[in-house]
Amino acid sequence: MTRCRLRKKYHKYKTHDENIMKNFTLTLHIISMCLVVGTLFLQSLIVVFRLRLKKQEEIAGVKNVQKRIHKFIYYPILGVTIVSGAILSNIIDIFSQAQSNWISLKLGLLIILIIFGILNGKQIQANILPKKYAMMVHIPIFLIGAGMIYLATIKPF
Repeated sequence: MTRCRLRKKYHKYKTHDENIMKNFTLTLHIISMCLVVGTLFLQSLIVVFRLRLKKQEEIAGVKNVQKRIHKFIYYPILGVTIVSGAILSNIIDIFSQAQSNWISLKLGLLIILIIFGILNGKQIQANILPKKYAMMVHIPIFLIGAGMIYLATIKPF
């Protein structure tokens, strides 16, 4: 085999391996993003549910479950989402493309979603919480998650 043919063969395998890595990272990122939004959405629903409970034992039990979900599921999966997104943006080289304005907006929405996650964690810790405040965190989590998915799939600008 000539050198040129070997180089083409190596390049073909390298491209195939890069595609496998890109697809794996993309799949991981999509799944982890859905879990982040779903966990926050569920947590904020449970905050509203907890406000309706009457018995202190039930409230304490639900609060304990919420703390564990927030600490052991939300934060680790948020880390996986951020790391997989960083790796994916590096693989795709999204910031050097001409139409990459949508990624800036998506990163802004990610920061807002993280802030809502912190607010949700504070809601979990609170013993007395107005229902309006609980709903003010619940609804934007859904809208921000939908906006991030829209931006990533449609890439409008």
